[in-house]
Amino acid sequence: MPAQRFHGWFVALAAAVVLLPRLGAPALWDDDEPKNAACSLAMLDRDDWVVPTYNGRLRVEKPPLVNWVQIAGFTLCGRNETGARLGSALATIGTCLLTWRLGCLLLGSAEGFVGGLVMATCVWTAVGGRAATPDAALTFLTTLGLWLFVRGIGPDALRSGRPRLSCGAALAVGATMGAATLAKGPVGVVLPLTAMCLFGLWAEAVRAASPAASVAGLARAVLALRPATMLAAAIGVAGPWYAWVAVRTAGEWPRGFLVVHNLERFARPMEGHSGSVLYYPAVLCVGLFPWSIVLAAMLAHAVAILRSRGDDDRRGGVALSACWLAAWIGGFTLAGTKLPGYVWPAYPALAVATGGFLVDWARGGTALAAWCRDPRPDPRRVDDLVMRVAWCILGAAGLAVTVGLPLLAHRASAGGWWLCLPGFVPLVTAVVAWRTQATGRPWRSLAAVAVGGCLFVAAIAAPVAEWFSRAQGPRALVAGLPHAAADSEWACLWNVPPSLVFYSGCRIDRLETPADVVDHLTARPRSRVVIDSRQEGVVMPLLPAGVAVLARVPTIGDHDYLLLGREVAERPAAALAAIAPPER
Repeated sequence: MPAQRFHGWFVALAAAVVLLPRLGAPALWDDDEPKNAACSLAMLDRDDWVVPTYNGRLRVEKPPLVNWVQIAGFTLCGRNETGARLGSALATIGTCLLTWRLGCLLLGSAEGFVGGLVMATCVWTAVGGRAATPDAALTFLTTLGLWLFVRGIGPDALRSGRPRLSCGAALAVGATMGAATLAKGPVGVVLPLTAMCLFGLWAEAVRAASPAASVAGLARAVLALRPATMLAAAIGVAGPWYAWVAVRTAGEWPRGFLVVHNLERFARPMEGHSGSVLYYPAVLCVGLFPWSIVLAAMLAHAVAILRSRGDDDRRGGVALSACWLAAWIGGFTLAGTKLPGYVWPAYPALAVATGGFLVDWARGGTALAAWCRDPRPDPRRVDDLVMRVAWCILGAAGLAVTVGLPLLAHRASAGGWWLCLPGFVPLVTAVVAWRTQATGRPWRSLAAVAVGGCLFVAAIAAPVAEWFSRAQGPRALVAGLPHAAADSEWACLWNVPPSLVFYSGCRIDRLETPADVVDHLTARPRSRVVIDSRQEGVVMPLLPAGVAVLARVPTIGDHDYLLLGREVAERPAAALAAIAPPER
């Protein structure tokens, strides 16, 4: 364990290694990344920071905070993938540091340090933190609000079970909720406020002497947290923009966003994104990897602490983490529409709880023995068995990646045999962790998992993602065209790939029928039309004279994108070779 004064530097370094290398190398992934980036460029070009538009139309899917952050990134780094993603990466580094500080307040310095490393080196930090989406900003702001909440309560009140917030602390927490509402909508205030009120109720229920006395105390416990003050501060931060955009769009934006993309998404699955009650447990097993190897044991450990009748200083911190998880994971489990990124704000609490479990194990004993039927179990033997199972799971996962990732890559294009290499990292890590545990050095086992996790998720996020992004056809289409062709009018048959809108830098018309393709190409000599190769059979026989397939680029699926138009004289042969589809 390094000296405490270096803990923050280690967490920041691990997060930077995962998030920053080759940040802009992979193409923007359809659909959300290029939609957000194209919307940001449209707002920048119009010098309008209020009304979001995409492809020439009002965009009601997201509030504008992600666009404001991306405008700053484009200003610093240019109109490219790095500019689109830089804000997310920096916000995620901030989230990892906040997780470290949060763990220190809730459980202790060692627990906070390990929790910060868990957050910095898990799979979903690499995925979400390198994505041009609002999720990174939402997670940073909600974690900041939770940290301010814990600081406002204070460690003594956290342990005594009498949480209270001052007016100033409640205003600060509410302001972060308002900013989170500008990132993702009402969930930015509803779910954090729910978690905090649940914690107040839990604290009062544990402290109350009798059910009759606790009924009156429950209301007092919630009011002591000043939820009305927090809500007022959130409205004060987010309300002006929501009111302004409602006026500017005659109410169309709030109707589309609040009704369709909030209420309807909660009520029913949209765009095929559905799942059972097991959806988010499965998501967490993947997203928290490699640390999810102890997920079940960590949950059992936390429940044992909450059930303990003794004076355990950790109960308040564990209970607040549990309330935070219940609000985010429980809330989105009830929702009809489910996506992996929805529960990312729950990861800091998961990371802190995981850090607490692992530190207890390294120090010589967790609470897992409380679950054994043997009235006098040896805690050390129970812990050793649990961790050896965890190392076996880590090794099996590494083997699965070693075999499965090249097979998956082969479906996109040939030449991806080297993608087996990242899978060897968990395999080696599992062996090292097993050996160091066997020799009585559990801290070195944790160090091995931290280093191995950092290397593994960095490899998945940078070179592996970059290789798969070769199949993101629209970037190759635009990059391979001469300037004169890139400035042409664009259209697509049926579906408009969002990445094409970003990379072409212009509005793209949507054509409904093959006859519309012919009319568009005939009426606009400089036009370019993109079709799916599955539409090739019905479109090609109708093309007018002089129109040909200018380029064919692959996608991740089993089809290509075809670019139709008239030949351009200055089109270099090298450009054609650059965008030729790789062998499947």
